[in-house]
Amino acid sequence: MMSDFEITYLHRISQLPLDADAEMFRQYPAFKLGVADSVRHYAQLLLPLVKRLIVSDSEHTGWILTAPAIAAQTPAAANLLCWELFDLYMRERDMRPSKELSLIDIQHDSESTASTHWKDPTKTQDYAKLDFADRVTERERFSRRLVRNADFHGRPILFVNDMCVTGAQQHAMQQYFERVEAACVRWLYVIVVDPEIGRTEPRIEWQINFVPFGDLLRMVSREQIQFTSKCVQRLMSLSIAELDQVLRALNGERRTRLLELAVLNGFQNLDGFQEQIELVRSYGAKEIRAAGDGGRMWM
Repeated sequence: MMSDFEITYLHRISQLPLDADAEMFRQYPAFKLGVADSVRHYAQLLLPLVKRLIVSDSEHTGWILTAPAIAAQTPAAANLLCWELFDLYMRERDMRPSKELSLIDIQHDSESTASTHWKDPTKTQDYAKLDFADRVTERERFSRRLVRNADFHGRPILFVNDMCVTGAQQHAMQQYFERVEAACVRWLYVIVVDPEIGRTEPRIEWQINFVPFGDLLRMVSREQIQFTSKCVQRLMSLSIAELDQVLRALNGERRTRLLELAVLNGFQNLDGFQEQIELVRSYGAKEIRAAGDGGRMWM
């Protein structure tokens, strides 16, 4: 059993009101959508912290880098961040000796059942808008379907995530790592919110994530991007007129990818999204292509 709850982060929110225009937050909305330059920006900032955490620990070797579980074959921004961090670390390791680091993606057993079995269709599909109690319930619901991985047994874990607001996800993942008997866990975040602020103002995450429609349109149609779960949720929550404008701006590959991910995430089974699904389908994507390695590709 583990008792180590060490948390490392780039930025801590300890008072309100929030300055959403601060340097640390400027690329965060694009990062959450999956824009490559913004993912790389935060990975480069986190890389020195990764190296420090691993090198300064003389007790453990054979570290594993991981992130929140991938559900419905759709990466979250934290998964993209984890992959980019691993690539940066390994490139530096090729140039100078450093401790061994492995990459493992935690899987979520969402493919065997309909999406609504592990998402509550009565709640908002935007996690950033949930209050504290609903976040705890959602994480408990989600964690019940995490796939056990014996490779974590006895190994030190470096868990990468984007933001800690209420601690609900960290608590669920701590229980997961205890069940697989990992040696220890170090928690690495881009942003950490003070517990009192996180519990009373959990929608602060939505405020930091928010991007105006014009910027959203530009990012998903022109930037090098990999659609994240947040990106799909944001696009499918647009009005019909706005979604039509987006679809007209996307190329065929991106339209097909959006349809694939929307179906994998079960939007066709959720109330209030039927018109959006039919609109995406009407743009000519005739079939859902296989997701392959979990969507590790930029468009």
